[in-house]
Amino acid sequence: MYCNACGKAIPDDARYCAYCGRVTGVAPAPRKLVRPRARRTIAGVCAGLAEHLDVDVTLFRLIWAFVVIMSGIFPGIFVYVLAWVIIPEEPEWIHVGTGQPVTSR
Repeated sequence: MYCNACGKAIPDDARYCAYCGRVTGVAPAPRKLVRPRARRTIAGVCAGLAEHLDVDVTLFRLIWAFVVIMSGIFPGIFVYVLAWVIIPEEPEWIHVGTGQPVTSR
């Protein structure tokens, strides 16, 4: 395969040209920050942020707890509640055949 911008040969499975840095093919869709309906402990803030940043949710929760303890309880809880209000919840999917909600696992 050849890069459309610079004309150099690149591997067929490359997403970016190694020579000019341009995106080859279709650019990936941006991931949206949402609070998941599954895998949440309190409100899904840590699970949503960990999924968006592609980090293990347990590690993210431990880091969040450490930051809350080190910054004082009130600011950490305030930021968590603020994120709870700001970050939208994952949309609920309804199965067309049964009319029952479908949850992700």
